[in-house]
Amino acid sequence: APSENTLEEYFTAHSGAGPGPTSGHTLAHLPCPRMASDTVHSMLETAHNAFQKDQQLLYTEYKKLFQYWLVQMSCGFNVLLYGLGSKRKLLEGFRREVLSEAYHLVVNGYVPGTNVKQILSAISTDYLEQKERAFKSVVDHAKSICTSLLEEGSSASNSGKKRHHHHRHHRELFLIVHNIEGSSLRSENSQMALGVLASSPCVHVLASVDHINAPLIWDQQVASLFDWLWHDVTTYEHYTDETSHNVSLLVKQSGRMALSSLRSVTRSLTPNARGIFNLLARAQLEHRCDGGYLGMPFQECYMKCREEFLVNSDLTLRTQLTEFRDHKLLRTRKGPDGVEHLFLVVENSVLSQFLEQEE
Repeated sequence: APSENTLEEYFTAHSGAGPGPTSGHTLAHLPCPRMASDTVHSMLETAHNAFQKDQQLLYTEYKKLFQYWLVQMSCGFNVLLYGLGSKRKLLEGFRREVLSEAYHLVVNGYVPGTNVKQILSAISTDYLEQKERAFKSVVDHAKSICTSLLEEGSSASNSGKKRHHHHRHHRELFLIVHNIEGSSLRSENSQMALGVLASSPCVHVLASVDHINAPLIWDQQVASLFDWLWHDVTTYEHYTDETSHNVSLLVKQSGRMALSSLRSVTRSLTPNARGIFNLLARAQLEHRCDGGYLGMPFQECYMKCREEFLVNSDLTLRTQLTEFRDHKLLRTRKGPDGVEHLFLVVENSVLSQFLEQEE
C-alpha cells in the first residue's frame, strides 16, 4: 500500500498544473445548426418506427383491461398506471371507449401552468354549474365539491330514480390525469386537494405517472386518500406530447410559443376558455399591420365575450385571463389613458395557423 508521504507527493506534484483545458466547442460549431421546433417534430413524426407492430400488440392487450379498471373504480379504488413509455394513447382510448356517455375531465399534468385551481374551477362551473366563489385554499374548494356531489347524488336517489348504469354515470365524475406527478401538480396542497377529490365515492381517478420517484410525493395520509391500485402498462411509446414543452438543445428557441406547444396548452382549456382565446387571437390578427396596437381593451373583450355567451361576469373573465397568464399566453398593458389592454404573447404567424386548424 502506498505510504501517506507518497500520496502527499503525488497531489503536491499535480497541484500547480492549473485547471485542465476547457473546450471552446459549442453547438454553433456543428455542421448542422439547430433546427426550428416544427422541423424537429416533423422529422420525428416521419421517422421509421421498427417496433410499431409490437407497440400495437401491447396496446391491444391493455385494452382488454378497460372494463377491469372500470370495475375497480366502481368498487371505490382509483387506478394508477406506470411503466416505461407514454400512456397518453392508452388513457385516451379508455376515455373514448368507456367514458363516452359519462361526465369526465381530462387534465394534462405535463403542461406547464396547469394547476389544481383550474381543475376545481372547471368541475364547479361546468359540471356542478355553480357560480365562482372564493375559498381559503384549494383543499377547502375540493371538500366543497365533494359535499355538492354527495348532495346531488342523494337528491337524485330520493326522487325515486333507479340506479341504472347510465344514471350512475351522470351523477359521478371521472377524472383522467396525464402525469399526476407533473411539475405544476407536485405541491403538497395540490396533491392533498386531488386526494380529497379522489376519496369521494362520486369521483373516480384514472392517472398516469412517469417519474421514477413519483411515489415520494405522497405521504401516508395522502396515499390513503387516493387508495391507488397500481398497474404496470409498459407501452414503449414515445413521449411526444409530454416533452413538447421541454427546452431542447437541438431546437432553436425563438422566445415565443410554437404551434405544437400552443395546441397542447389549448387542449387543456375549457371550451369557453378556448373561445375567449380565439376571440383575442382574431382581434390581434386584425391589427397585425398596426405597429402601435397595445391589445384589446378589457372592457371591449368583456362585452364581446358576453355577446358570445362565453362569460357571465367580469370576474369569470378575469379568472380565465389569469389562466392564460399562468400558461404564459397573455400579457396586460396599460395604455396612455390608463385602460387595461390584453395582448397575446404568440407570434402572428402561429396564431394564424392555429385559427386555421381550429376552423
